[in-house]
Amino acid sequence: MKIKRATCYSFHLKGEESLAYLRLIGPFRQAGISIINGIVDGQILFDCISEGEIVIIQREIPVKFNDYKKIMEIAHREGKPVVFDLDDLLFFLPEDHPDRQAQSLVTTLLPMYQAMTEADLVTVSTPKLGQVLGGYHDNIAVLPNYFDDTLWHLRPPVRKKLENGLLTIGYMGGYSHKPDLEYLAPVFLDLLERYPDRIRWQFWGIEAPEEIRSYSQVTSTLSYSYSYREFATYFQTQSADIFLAPLVDNLFNRCKSPVKFFEYSALGVPGVYSRLETYEGVVTHGKNGLLALSLDEWSESIIELIENEELRFELASNAQATIRASWLLSQNGYRWQETYRDYAGASLHAGRESQVDIIESIHTQLNGAYTKKETEIEGLTQQLADREREIQEKAQQLADGEREIQEKAQQLADSEREIQELATQVADQECTIQEITDEKKRAEAEAAQYAASTSWRITRPLRKIMNKIRRNR
Repeated sequence: MKIKRATCYSFHLKGEESLAYLRLIGPFRQAGISIINGIVDGQILFDCISEGEIVIIQREIPVKFNDYKKIMEIAHREGKPVVFDLDDLLFFLPEDHPDRQAQSLVTTLLPMYQAMTEADLVTVSTPKLGQVLGGYHDNIAVLPNYFDDTLWHLRPPVRKKLENGLLTIGYMGGYSHKPDLEYLAPVFLDLLERYPDRIRWQFWGIEAPEEIRSYSQVTSTLSYSYSYREFATYFQTQSADIFLAPLVDNLFNRCKSPVKFFEYSALGVPGVYSRLETYEGVVTHGKNGLLALSLDEWSESIIELIENEELRFELASNAQATIRASWLLSQNGYRWQETYRDYAGASLHAGRESQVDIIESIHTQLNGAYTKKETEIEGLTQQLADREREIQEKAQQLADGEREIQEKAQQLADSEREIQELATQVADQECTIQEITDEKKRAEAEAAQYAASTSWRITRPLRKIMNKIRRNR
């Protein structure tokens, strides 16, 4: 039976993010499958299950556990095959992975595990991922991430001599690749010293390692759209001479897909890739790229590309030939139809019973998260208690200070009243002195006026006689 419509549940469909574009949008377009989006405005819809011939659940959708169980109930009741799609080994995140350190996926792990065991079919992006998950489900299908040739275009490689200007060494990736870049930091430092005036470094989507950020030859461009379509349009306007794709050697990275090989090669640029299953299935060392694992291998490979213009051109040309021969999505979209058709009749609950190690890994992550949270809570509780004591001490100091201020204010008010009273007394005294002074002046003026008058002179002999009579008495 040909699949014409699929009801898809993915948090990444609306924004056409890379997960949804690489695993659903692009392949379904080539396979002739219409997507019925089961999430509208953040709400999971159930009526649309009956509209498709198959139900696709992608990655962390089961974290909405009650909604997930209802999806499964309706799909089983209506006989709709359920496919769980997973592109990364999230059950085995390494300890230094940023998502594990941030505990951003902790609550999704067990729901995703249940979805994987309950699905009729589990689709994955790489053979290694299928091999690891094959111990937990009977029906695992590998549907690789291909080069979407309706979105990406192969830019012809060009020759560029080192003597004709700076060579640009580039890296593109998200924040989750911080440990991978930090691993190569010693190589970056060595090459900056070896070629101080001949190479520059460009990082897209992530900050350069801290050890080299201060160098003028290093540039980081952090922001571009989460839409994979918009990212592809933007990235194809960029340029570099050598690309790097380092991965720390762990099980999680060994299960990743070689998407960077496609995206780097689209720009007509050769690359150095980690010598892991991730790239060994598509890169032949020395033919269409270089493979490296140890720091010495990385350093030697990058130096070889810096110094050898012809090798850069040859590797880039052969990389594009590899894509044309085997990895064009337009030539492989039919695989989705074939896979769904072959597994559409698989029995429900096809999981395995041997689940001890995956549960143990999930438990380790959960326990580590809870332990870390408990430690953080204890630390925060102690900090809170210390801060409360500090606040109480400050409050007491403030209260004491306020009392002192009030006392000083009262003393100041009393002093101001005393000063006012003294000022009043001084003013009164000044008025009295002024009145006496004025009276004295008036008396002196009157006396002077009288002494100078005619009557004073006429009566003067009479006053002498009267004075003499008083003395004789």
